[in-house]
Amino acid sequence: MFMENTIEGKYRSLTEHELTVLSANGCTAEDWSNVRVSEGFDPKYVRGAHFGGSIRLGANGAAIHLPGGVVRRSGIYRAALYDCTIGDGVLIANVGRYIARYDLADRVVVENVGEIICTGKSAFGNGVEAAVVNESGGREVPVFDHLTAQLAYVMAMYRHRRATIARLEEMIRREVEARQSDRGTIGAGSRIVNTLSTVDVRIGEEAVVEGALSLRNGTINSTVEAPTYVGAGVTASDFIAACGSRIDTGSMIKKCFIGEGVLIENGFSAENSLFFANSHCNHGEACSVFAGPYTVSHHRATLLIAGYFLFFNAGSGANQSNHMYKSGPVHQGIHLRGCKFASDAYVLLPAATGAFSIVKGRHYDHHDTRAMPFSYLIEEAGESVLLPGIGLRSFGTARDVRKWPKRDRRNGQGHDIIHYDLMNPYTAGWVLQGVVECKKLLERYSTAEAVKWNHVKIKMSSLRKGLLLYTQALRAYLGERFASGIAPAESDATMREWVDWAGMIAPRSRVDALLDRIDSGEIPDLESFAHELHEIVENYRDDEMKWAHYALGVLLEKDEQQITDEDVAGVIEKGAKDRKTLDDAIEQDAGRDFAPSMSVGYGIDDPLSRADDFTAVRGTVPKI
Repeated sequence: MFMENTIEGKYRSLTEHELTVLSANGCTAEDWSNVRVSEGFDPKYVRGAHFGGSIRLGANGAAIHLPGGVVRRSGIYRAALYDCTIGDGVLIANVGRYIARYDLADRVVVENVGEIICTGKSAFGNGVEAAVVNESGGREVPVFDHLTAQLAYVMAMYRHRRATIARLEEMIRREVEARQSDRGTIGAGSRIVNTLSTVDVRIGEEAVVEGALSLRNGTINSTVEAPTYVGAGVTASDFIAACGSRIDTGSMIKKCFIGEGVLIENGFSAENSLFFANSHCNHGEACSVFAGPYTVSHHRATLLIAGYFLFFNAGSGANQSNHMYKSGPVHQGIHLRGCKFASDAYVLLPAATGAFSIVKGRHYDHHDTRAMPFSYLIEEAGESVLLPGIGLRSFGTARDVRKWPKRDRRNGQGHDIIHYDLMNPYTAGWVLQGVVECKKLLERYSTAEAVKWNHVKIKMSSLRKGLLLYTQALRAYLGERFASGIAPAESDATMREWVDWAGMIAPRSRVDALLDRIDSGEIPDLESFAHELHEIVENYRDDEMKWAHYALGVLLEKDEQQITDEDVAGVIEKGAKDRKTLDDAIEQDAGRDFAPSMSVGYGIDDPLSRADDFTAVRGTVPKI
């Protein structure tokens, strides 16, 4: 950013010779005395320019290497500038209207643009409130440059903690005020080309804005290590784009935060939504969405609305309704980490879906399946039917967990905290709930063929299978943790409940204590808040063992104090067998995708080569 009051001594007045050359090159000014230049300025590289107000021009004439092997010379060609500071080595060419009240850092390229204007004092999208999760409001999150998934989660989901929200709003307000200015900036090495209109937009270093239609009141954060791209046909207003994000090909953004490594492409439209690390959305639509890390929607006619999503995948035509035509669009959906909606899946909100569950068919009864994670929710004869725990032996679940870390597009240290482990005290806690629920239902309805639970139907055979799968998964996880070499912890009742703060797994007691410290004023700013979150992460493994100690007691139906070394050795032994059983089931599930019947469509011209063609394209059954 240029601070004119600190570098004014760098500039001098134009010489008579320079004025003569500029006039001969078709340049005009409202007052040439307001145009000052630095050493290295050469008037022959300024042609067809008009200057108004205070103008500061840096060195020009340097070679600029553009795509296609084209080399141009930095300078100003066919452009009007008002109250601008231009750095060294900048190329400005073919500005249809004008550039006003902007500071361009070194090596910026601006070519074939309509207008770049700062209209007055602006925070450049900082402070805009996105009405997430509930379209009618009540969970607004102010977007700003350093918004993280964890901070947004607190702002959206902890509205009942009024003092906490008020304190955080004040911290954010200070951040927003620090970003206010009556001048726009374009960072070093950035390129703005073939773009129609840019108004009140701050642009970071090495960003590329190429072919955008209209950008209004926003910030495009960008660094050398994590450049940001805004591409063809994009319209965006009241927005923040984080470093390393990409908004492209006709996407329409309004009141949104686009996080690190996020891709928004191919005509996707989003309003009042937040997209955090590595989310990827094409073609469809989002409205009032909290898209936690790795939220994916690739298909046309897919709507995400009024909901919380995390490690989520939406099939083609997936849809939700949040409007019951009584109180307006006030309903919301909570879909815990790892959920998938199959093609044409439909959910009438409000509803809550358990972690790593798959939803198929249409569901109208406002289900709450959180206490039975890793399930399939399907439609049979118009009813919502749950298959508990079936996803624990699914190759798809195993594949997802492995692919996510490999698809982290963030360069350097990402600001969103993400735990990738499939089983952790949060997900395993829900599995433990599943064990309890299945046992309770099997005992209460022992003679029934099916039960109704939280607005879904569960067959007794499915309950028995679910109980077995939940028990195996829990024992496998606990066995692995106790065999890890980390000493079993003493009993700690504060470690029994865990939360998932948009990717960050943590004991509820620790995050509650952090929020209490915000209320008391001990946490004075957002930097301190982020530091405290990382302190919680540092304690994760030790805290996890404390939870494992508690969970083993529940599983064995023993008081934690009564757990013996033999009990620990037993869960390690049984857990290893359970892990092999589950892995074998997962490998068998993967094998179904490689069965001979799956080779239909291969070997198009030679049926005898079908198997070889299939193997050449698909490979062999992956090992677990």
